[in-house]
Amino acid sequence: MYQELGGKPVVHDTWVNSPEETQRQWQLSRLATESLRYLQLQEALGQPPTAKEFGAQRLTWPWPGEEAEGWPILQHVLATLTGSDLSATAPHSPTAPPLSEENGIRNPLAKGANTAVATEPTTVRITATGAPVDVSAVLLTRNGKVRSDQDLVFYNHPSHDGVRVGGDTVVAELSLIPDDIASIAIIVSIDLKAQPTAVFDQYTLWQADITQPSGIQQSFVPGRFSSGETVTIAVELYRHTTGWKARAVGQGYDTGLAGLATDYGIDVEA
Repeated sequence: MYQELGGKPVVHDTWVNSPEETQRQWQLSRLATESLRYLQLQEALGQPPTAKEFGAQRLTWPWPGEEAEGWPILQHVLATLTGSDLSATAPHSPTAPPLSEENGIRNPLAKGANTAVATEPTTVRITATGAPVDVSAVLLTRNGKVRSDQDLVFYNHPSHDGVRVGGDTVVAELSLIPDDIASIAIIVSIDLKAQPTAVFDQYTLWQADITQPSGIQQSFVPGRFSSGETVTIAVELYRHTTGWKARAVGQGYDTGLAGLATDYGIDVEA
């Protein structure tokens, strides 16, 4: 929902240099969250709610025309995503494009679900809103531990044994992963230097999109975090018989990167 409304990643440079765009992305994420209440009202009423029934006036609408422009866009996107009928739909807007394969629709994965992936370059891209995040990857052996601290791939160590990290994206060349590596964990952590008090919650959200050259496209949106988590395991790529699978994990840590690193056998003092 967030992406279809025009949401996009808030990278560190945007957070620092474009506070207006950062605020706009937060407002879009709030509307995406409120869309669940819209659907609950629609089910209770037996028809789409009016703007007054929804309480549109209490929200901030990040379009030049504010509520007058944003309300029909919200209705149109929700109707398209759910296959509902509206008596009036919004005109085409560049911030709310019609759904199609060309727009990169992903097949959704539920938390804990897995799917087979080809043994080829696999891209996991994290789309985050609400706070700046760092993306990293950890190469793990069959006992769930790293071989050495070099198995943590992040912005200061961006490439290692077939895995590379750049900005919001991890690329794993699955055919090049060493045989003693059983899985690769994709980690999303809040940049606490940029926003020391941030945690993952209903406003600070992320989505993981998994793509491959052969055409595999999957997405995973975790449920809301509510325990002060600042670090999450988003996705796991793991060996299965002679091939590979991807699993939607969505596990949070309220002990920060240090707690996760300790679990993986990384020396946080090094």
